[in-house]
Amino acid sequence: MNQSSVHLLDLPNEMLFNILKKLDNVDVLYSLAGINNERLDSITREETFSKILNFSLVIRNTKIIDAVLDRFCNYILPRIHYNVKCLIVEPTSMERILLATDYPNLTELKIFNFQRDSSLRYFKDDSSLRYIFKKQITKLDLINKDCEVAVGSWDTYTKIVYAHILTYCENLEHLKIIATPTTEYPGLSVRYLPASAFSSSTLTYLCISVITITDCLYLLDGRLKQLNTFIVRIYCTEKNSSIVHNTDDLPNLKCFSLIQYDLIEEYDNKIIALLGRMLYLEKLTLYLRIACENVFIDPIRLINEFSTYSPRLHSFKFYLSTEHNINDLVCYLSNNDIKQNYMNKGYQEVSNIVCFAVDRATYHIFTLPFEFMWLLSIGTIFPNIVFNNVIELSVHDVVPFEHKFFLRIAKAFPLLRNFYVSDLSSLSYNAKKSSDNILSYQIVEYPYLTLLDIARTNTTYVEQFLNETKTHLPCLTELRVGYEDLRIITEDFTREVTRRNCINVTRLITRRQIVGSKDFYIYFPLL
Repeated sequence: MNQSSVHLLDLPNEMLFNILKKLDNVDVLYSLAGINNERLDSITREETFSKILNFSLVIRNTKIIDAVLDRFCNYILPRIHYNVKCLIVEPTSMERILLATDYPNLTELKIFNFQRDSSLRYFKDDSSLRYIFKKQITKLDLINKDCEVAVGSWDTYTKIVYAHILTYCENLEHLKIIATPTTEYPGLSVRYLPASAFSSSTLTYLCISVITITDCLYLLDGRLKQLNTFIVRIYCTEKNSSIVHNTDDLPNLKCFSLIQYDLIEEYDNKIIALLGRMLYLEKLTLYLRIACENVFIDPIRLINEFSTYSPRLHSFKFYLSTEHNINDLVCYLSNNDIKQNYMNKGYQEVSNIVCFAVDRATYHIFTLPFEFMWLLSIGTIFPNIVFNNVIELSVHDVVPFEHKFFLRIAKAFPLLRNFYVSDLSSLSYNAKKSSDNILSYQIVEYPYLTLLDIARTNTTYVEQFLNETKTHLPCLTELRVGYEDLRIITEDFTREVTRRNCINVTRLITRRQIVGSKDFYIYFPLL
């Protein structure tokens, strides 16, 4: 059989375009622009390869970054500047890239690893980037690296960062502030600030985290009149507030997403009242966890109330968990088919999970596919589906977890980063260490897990997770565990088979138990 080879330049333009479009634009331009080939040079001038440039993906090596930036700033960007509409940058290189040439069509900017102390100076009147931010940028994304516990007052941070940026960027229509994978950024707090501190007549899209539901309500009091998309995450639950809020309709709002991972212990009707103002809502996303202490909350009724005020609603994605007295929930489930009642309304498929604790039970109901990042308080029984977006999971049950359960967890939650395990069973037995020389288990793989909390378990689970013949944890950096359990299973920190899963741990938090007193925790920084 004859062997033949095809050179890249032998391919027709359409096929060559399709291949190059699968690569990152910065890589294409860096590799092909100005290499003394007229055809390739012409291709690199196409808007397809220069409309969006992501410099945050450049390998974080000083010499490589300098070489790439030199070539782009001195040669490539001046040749394609007219095509550039969106730049994705890091603060360390942003000024150099933005000043390399004029960008007459630049309207969108994404800043990775934004920090108040190093990045806010670009949003000042004496900044060299003043005109770009004030006049050109209409769409701004900040991936905020500031840590919420290290910036002081949230009110002050809101005033000098969020409110200032919104005012400074005079033509801003889209503002999105999200966290880096490893930090929770400071939430917006406006309840004690004047309405003028965070207001805009141009903003139509806002994605941000706030401290409480009260801050969310303040943002919808009329200060953002043009808002049509509002995506908000609420950090903290608050007790019933006596503050009277604006109750005017929100006719411009078409898309609303509210995520509150914190448990709501005293549920009131604030959210239902808020949704009642959104008469023209088309897309709704809700994530709520509610503790039903003194009254039983009917999940069917609650879901129906969430959607009843929006006749134009065509997309409703939700997660709702309610914690109940076990007897109340068992009685309710025996008389209601929640999934069928919801599907009869004509929306998408739903699924549910029931998890039992000692005297409480949690009922979870959610739309599929599951689009949220947290799933808390599930047990040994959950549906046979893949939760592709979940990065934080907590499990507990009155039945002990076995090795096959953790195998199933690894397959069902492939991107898991934070894992909390509690054993509520009355069986307080401790497992014997398995032989270090016998591989009798299929190894459980958690390739992205960085935080493991097994402090409220026993040696069975310490053995399960730290023994490399049972579990592989290549990225584990934070371990929370009972001190005595850890000492026993690691044989006073000398056992070789438990070494590999702990080799990258930089933060160790141990639980100590003293008879007659409360447990206490000790933090060991390992760097």
